[in-house]
Amino acid sequence: MSFENSLLHLVHDFLQRKDVHGRVFVGFSGGADSTALLLLLSQAGLEVTAVHFQHGLRGAAAEADAVWCEQFCLARNIRFLRENLAVPSNRLRGESVEEAARRLRLEAWRRLANADGDVVFLAHHADDALEDLLLRLARGGNCTGLTGLRDERFIDGVRFLRPLLDIRKEQLEDFLRSQGVTDWRLDATNDDSAYRRNAVRNELLPLMRRIFDGDGGLRQSLRVLRQDADYLETQAEDAFKRLTDLASWRNIPSALLPRVLRIWIQSKTGKDDLPARTTVERLAVELQRFSGHPVEFMTESGWRLRLTRGGMELLQGEAKESSETERPVVEWRWREQPVIHWNGYVLRIGGENGERFAAKSLPDVLTVRSWRAGDRMIPFGQTKAKKLQDIFSDAKIPREKRHRLPLVCADDTIIWVPGVRRAEFGRVTQGEDAVVISCEKLEA
Repeated sequence: MSFENSLLHLVHDFLQRKDVHGRVFVGFSGGADSTALLLLLSQAGLEVTAVHFQHGLRGAAAEADAVWCEQFCLARNIRFLRENLAVPSNRLRGESVEEAARRLRLEAWRRLANADGDVVFLAHHADDALEDLLLRLARGGNCTGLTGLRDERFIDGVRFLRPLLDIRKEQLEDFLRSQGVTDWRLDATNDDSAYRRNAVRNELLPLMRRIFDGDGGLRQSLRVLRQDADYLETQAEDAFKRLTDLASWRNIPSALLPRVLRIWIQSKTGKDDLPARTTVERLAVELQRFSGHPVEFMTESGWRLRLTRGGMELLQGEAKESSETERPVVEWRWREQPVIHWNGYVLRIGGENGERFAAKSLPDVLTVRSWRAGDRMIPFGQTKAKKLQDIFSDAKIPREKRHRLPLVCADDTIIWVPGVRRAEFGRVTQGEDAVVISCEKLEA
């Protein structure tokens, strides 16, 4: 069997296993992977609609990609849809470009694939899965998170299928050449290793393959992690069905609690909202120490959880007591522990985009906590303290997000609010030793 026929056989087998019978949409960027998937599905006999998202981020290069994709489909009589997302002008307050792009794409898929049986095919391949594994491993994911790229997922009611997860990118490129296609689109930003995913793709994975003589071990780990995740998710479904009161919540094993909470939130909201690690940890603590008095606290997604004798509720809006919105206070012995996690953020000593503080000014133990009413800070370059509430307002930080941001403190002095403002404290003068502190928000 020729190579291209073996790929087509793989896709045929996948379609039979997944029972695809509704309208078929394909995410089509014009890259080698999505171009190969589009051709394979067409050759498998499916009537597909190629959907190209123009994010409005890369100027003329992105417009050229869109034109190429439309012409590619026109030449092959494949239905083509262009979706203009205009990400920069549609970002929400506090939302990164990546978060906005993901949200807008999902909104578009919900609008397009909205009938029973509709399915969206995505072209993630084996190399993507390994990159995702390493990225999520570095962020501290469990086996469900580490294997986030699965061959089938339902997200907000949309069915996503990925038939190429066992196929390498170079195999897809070979397939395209066998079809006479050699001019697929290349995104120049993929070569910029300043982006972490690109650094993993361009530097870390090639290094690991050289050290370990290939990536067979990584791929085997990914396979067994998927098996473990499938089993735990099945157990979580069973545990969810047995929920009756807080006692049943307390009896959930720690390995299942984040998964059961995810299912429970989805049952309440209709959205697949992955709970943050800090939310799960807070819930575990509150369940164990619950004494009968109602307890409320905020989740990372802006909901609040309310625990009462009658059970647990998911409500909108801020918790009633400001003390209930306060996150844990963490003592950071930064000389001994260069990396810590707090409320969905990773703080570390070092990094290219951190803040520099005079080494002599930093105590051995820093404190990381959330905002409290009355907090004040002397902003960098100024001499007088200013209310943190006013600094948040100047920076246009929504009220519902202020309690979720980390405050780095030296004793009782606030020295930095990552992403908002640093303090005059610890200004580095020429020739003085400096300590760099960086902060990154984990992806959900």
